[in-house]
Order: sequence, then structure tokens, then C-alpha cells
Amino acid sequence: MKNIADKSIDQMSIGDKSSFKRTVTNEDIIEFARISGDINPLHLDAKYAASTKFKKRIAHGMFLGALCSRLVGVYLPGRRCLYLSQDLVFKNPVYIGDTVTVTGRVKHKSNAARIIEIAIEIKNKKKLAAYGTAKVQIL
Repeated sequence: MKNIADKSIDQMSIGDKSSFKRTVTNEDIIEFARISGDINPLHLDAKYAASTKFKKRIAHGMFLGALCSRLVGVYLPGRRCLYLSQDLVFKNPVYIGDTVTVTGRVKHKSNAARIIEIAIEIKNKKKLAAYGTAKVQIL
């Protein structure tokens, strides 16, 4: 597999940072609904979504969670990771066509346990869409 970071615990430092951008598509939402089984009309039915405070369809919150998995598994630390836990707080909706920036920063490191904690922010333009912390063991 190409373009996957491969950092050992010794190569990781507090403050290390990585990010990527992703534009959310209609296909992303449909495929995530198919895979997850979450067919809530807020994500799939434009007429229903128009009747809500969001006014149009929004991405699944856990689609953003999947982007956190991409951050950890591909960029920070990458290949050697074992995802142990994730907390995620959703602040603002993400709509079809929005481009989000997913950023992670190492905030804690335990060499003995080979574990890092990563502070994650997902921004939609300058607005915070979600934030949380991932706990990752480096194999």
C-alpha cells in the first residue's frame, strides 16, 4: 500500500500534526448509509431534511468518525496503529459539497505502553464540525 505513514513510537513526539481534506459527496452519504445501515431520512431524504432545522440533507456524524479512522490509519501514525478508542463531539452539520479538513495533533505519549493520544478537529471552512480524542497503540 502506497502513501501510508509508518511511524514507530520512537518517531512520534507530542505536537506532531497531520491533516487532510475531503469533500463530502452524495455518493459518500448513500454508501455510508448502505454500509452502516443508518438510513435516517435526515441523511437521505431531501424533502424530510428540508422540514428540519438543517434545511437540507447532512452527512452522518459517524461518517466524520470514519474520517478520523483515515487520519489515524493512514497519516498519524499510519501503518503501525491499533485504534483503541475514540470520543467525538459533533458541533455543526456537514452538507453535501462541503470540504472538511481533518487535523490530528499528538497530545500525549506513553513509550512504555506504546500509546499516543491524538486531539482531532474536523473543520468545515472555519467552523468546527466535530472534535475529539483518539487513543492509539503503535505496534
